[in-house]
Amino acid sequence: MKRSFISTGNEELDSRIGGGIPIPSLLLIEGDHGTGKSVFIQQILFGGLRDGFKAYYITTESTIREFLLQSKRVSLDLTNYFLRGALKIFPVHIEGARWAKDIARSLLQIVSEFMKKTMEDWDIFVLDSFSVLAVYANTNIVLDFLTVAKNVVSQDKVVILAVHPGALSEEIMIRARSVCDGYIRLRSFEIGGMLIKLMEIVKLRGALGPVDSMIAFDIDPAFGIKILPLSLARA
Repeated sequence: MKRSFISTGNEELDSRIGGGIPIPSLLLIEGDHGTGKSVFIQQILFGGLRDGFKAYYITTESTIREFLLQSKRVSLDLTNYFLRGALKIFPVHIEGARWAKDIARSLLQIVSEFMKKTMEDWDIFVLDSFSVLAVYANTNIVLDFLTVAKNVVSQDKVVILAVHPGALSEEIMIRARSVCDGYIRLRSFEIGGMLIKLMEIVKLRGALGPVDSMIAFDIDPAFGIKILPLSLARA
C-alpha cells in the first residue's frame, strides 16, 4: 500500500509534526553540534526502515561503525537494517588526507548524479552534512543540486539535507529554505543546569495534521527523542 508519510517510530513526535514526514518531501534540517540533529535523523530512519522503506545515508560526519554505534546508544539500533541491505551507508571522507578545494567542489555534483542514478533503490536519501559538501561549491552548483533533489522527490521520495548554521552563505541558505518542502531548525539552551533542545518547525508542506511550531525535547538513551512539556523549556 502506498504511504503518504514516514513515521518516526515515536508516536508523540509524529503527532507533534502532523503525523510524520510527508511523502514526497525535500527536508532541510539545520542545527549545530549537540542540538540533536543526528538523533532526529536517526529517528526518522528508524521509523521508516521499521515500516519497510529503504534508505541511503551519505555521511561526512562519521564512519559506518561510528554511525551504527551512535544509533545503538540511543536505542534506535539500525544495525540489522544495515546488515539486511535495507540501509546503505556511504562515508564521504579520506582517512588521513586533506581535502583539496577543487575535489570538494566536485563532490556535490557527484552526489547529485549518484542520487539520480540510484533512486529506484531507496525511498529515503540523507545527506549529512549537506553544508560540508556545499561549502566550496559555487551558488550555481548548489542550486543545480537542489533542482535535481526537487525533481527526485517528486517521484514519491524523501530527501533529507542536514546543515550546520553559518556554514553556507546567506544567499544559498535563503534559496535552500525556499526550495525545500520542509525546514526544521534545532538549537539547545540551558535552564537551571538542565540542557534543553528545541525543534522549531518553520515549515512542513504536506503535513497530514496540525504541526507544533516549537517542540522541546531531550535525548533519552533508552528511548531516543523524548518530548518535554514546552512550559518546562520556558520556565
